[in-house]
Amino acid sequence: SAAAGAETIKIGVTPGPHAQILEAVKPIAAKQGLDIQLIEFSDYVVPNAALDAGEIQANSFQNQPYLDNQKADRGYKIESVGLTVNFPI
Repeated sequence: SAAAGAETIKIGVTPGPHAQILEAVKPIAAKQGLDIQLIEFSDYVVPNAALDAGEIQANSFQNQPYLDNQKADRGYKIESVGLTVNFPI
């Protein structure tokens, strides 16, 4: 089956809308041979640390200025590959 040969991609998200959006993406990705495994983080610093360490392959939770600051402050070697939704705090 397609699921048996699927490539697993671990994506870090924050609880709420980011997780909900990617839950809706999972069946669409599965049709393309991708098994999305969501890893929820309740802290906004940890997803980038996990990505930089190779524990996850992507994350969806931040805007570009936040990513730029995290890279400058912490020396992360991670890059943006697409846009995500932003919500006012």
